[in-house]
Amino acid sequence: MANTAPVVTIGNHSLASNHWQKIQPWLTYFDADGNPAQSFQFFDSGASATSGYFWTPTNSHWDANIVINVAASDLSDVWLKSGSVSGSETMWVRAFDGTDWSNWTSFTFTTIPNATPVATINDQSLHINTWSKVENWLSYSDANGDAATKYQFWDGGTSATGAYFWTPTNSHWAANTTIEVSADDLTNVWVRGGSTTGSETLWVRAFDGSDWGNWDSFALTTTNSLPVVTISDQSVHMDQWVTVNNWLTASDADGDAITTYQFWDGGTAATSAYFWTPTNSHWDANTTIEVSAADLANVWIHGGSAVGSETLWVRGFDGTAWSNWDSFTLTSTVNTAPVATINDQSLHVNQWTKPQGWLTTSDAEGDTITKYQFWDGGTGATSAYFWTPDNSHWASGTAIDVSASDLANLWIRGGSTTGTDTMYVRAFDGTAWSSWDSFTLTSTNATPTAAISDHSLNAAQWAQLVNWTSTSDADGDAITQYQFWDGGTAANSAYFWTPDNSHWAAGTAIDVSASDLANIWVRGGTAGGTDTMYVRAFDGTSWSAWDSFVLTSLPNHAPSASISDQTLHVNEWSQISNLLSYSDTDGNAATGYQFWDGGTGASSGYFWTSTNSHWAAGTAIDVSAADINDVWMRGGASTGTETMYVRAFDGIDWSAWHAFALSTIV
Repeated sequence: MANTAPVVTIGNHSLASNHWQKIQPWLTYFDADGNPAQSFQFFDSGASATSGYFWTPTNSHWDANIVINVAASDLSDVWLKSGSVSGSETMWVRAFDGTDWSNWTSFTFTTIPNATPVATINDQSLHINTWSKVENWLSYSDANGDAATKYQFWDGGTSATGAYFWTPTNSHWAANTTIEVSADDLTNVWVRGGSTTGSETLWVRAFDGSDWGNWDSFALTTTNSLPVVTISDQSVHMDQWVTVNNWLTASDADGDAITTYQFWDGGTAATSAYFWTPTNSHWDANTTIEVSAADLANVWIHGGSAVGSETLWVRGFDGTAWSNWDSFTLTSTVNTAPVATINDQSLHVNQWTKPQGWLTTSDAEGDTITKYQFWDGGTGATSAYFWTPDNSHWASGTAIDVSASDLANLWIRGGSTTGTDTMYVRAFDGTAWSSWDSFTLTSTNATPTAAISDHSLNAAQWAQLVNWTSTSDADGDAITQYQFWDGGTAANSAYFWTPDNSHWAAGTAIDVSASDLANIWVRGGTAGGTDTMYVRAFDGTSWSAWDSFVLTSLPNHAPSASISDQTLHVNEWSQISNLLSYSDTDGNAATGYQFWDGGTGASSGYFWTSTNSHWAAGTAIDVSAADINDVWMRGGASTGTETMYVRAFDGIDWSAWHAFALSTIV
């Protein structure tokens, strides 16, 4: 079957001069057999040096009247460039489908004139010495949609103090110089406002890759707003010192900092107020006084030495221009001394407080109190005193100067004993001292209370006094010490015990630290009866009153000891502790025992202890309760029965003798 040749079409097209266009978007390919294009051929008939031409990666400017072969896969790399001048030319294209070429298709390619770009900058204002990027001002447009490729700037201001252009390659472009900048570098072009106020004309134009636009002029005005410095009318006391910066207000619409101030004193009287600076302690009237803004805090005014008014002036400099002079009236007035008072006060012994909370001050003119003086009239070694960070104990009879700003750091300590002191205070308003105001400071202490209720103890029973003692103190002071007193003088009465004395004699004051209260004990008497005892407490300052309490020693009940009748084989041993029963109504433990052997026969049973292996009959055998396990009983050497005895001692009384029978059996 015969192959059908492909068909290629391109419509007529126009481009602005010197513009590029890919050929592929304009070209249409069709093949009835569905064969894809294998290659293309192009032909340019425009032989003029200014006409358009084809471009491929292998030839950047194909000559006219040459067949240009291009593989279909490279079609996207074929470009057309319009001519450098306007005009039309005929070009051709055909395609090959691998078997047949299409017919040549012609199209007209027209170069139209390029529309020049437009770059504009509106008139602008800059504050003196202020920087601005030109790109923030610049507007650009191009009828063909061409992007700017570069810009040119021109500065028409020839004054040495005028504005100027800055680029990274030149920090100060001279006036009447063409400044060419790539569009990519536009962001690096700056304009600096002049160093003085004024206007000048600057220019800009743009290049779109083909043509320069027209120059556009714009006016750049360098501006500066005058600062404003004012001082309102003021009053000072005669001979009072004040700093001017507390009165002065300054503003600048441009936000410029004030760098310098000038002052002028219009008062020529010998008694009038005057300015003071570190360089001149008394500036003459009608003299310009220039002061750096950094030194403004060092400018003082001294009130006149007589009542009166005068006119003073001030102005400020923002680094470029001076403000207008501002006048203000300064009136020197009579000063009324302030008043400082502290009412009579009370403090607990050794208590600390700030007198700031007690102090009241007033001033008829509303002057601020700048400092205080305090005076301590109490000369006793234990009296109250003043404390400041630089002196922990101010001696009495000393004037203590305290800045008003440090008043919170002044303390008073109550005396170390009770009593009263007369103290004083006065205040200074910057010109005059108030009269001294006296106040009485009373150092107080509420004595503590210590109490022990009446108690009963069994004979010789021990008890800890910490469990009986109660204390209170109205001031909340901690008890630091106790004293105890035993009023019972009988030999068998109750008594106190401490680790350093096991039996305190009656009629003796016994000192006990509060931390050792748990270590004082009382022992009940060894006979029934009562004793009056006493306690008092110390709060670090004062002793409480003695509190008496009755200690009743209950009569002792003799204990009971018994051994039931026993049977032993001949010569058999038995440990007495296994046989013995003990009881005591008062709960007293046995402290000792006695045994008695009533059997007198040579072959009868007997008692044995570690101190005597055969106690003779009819002998009282004393044994400590701790040694009861060392007491044994032995059956007789022959059979028979005998009576033996036991009794116990509870530390106070002996029990009755208890008899029991010992029978010896075979």
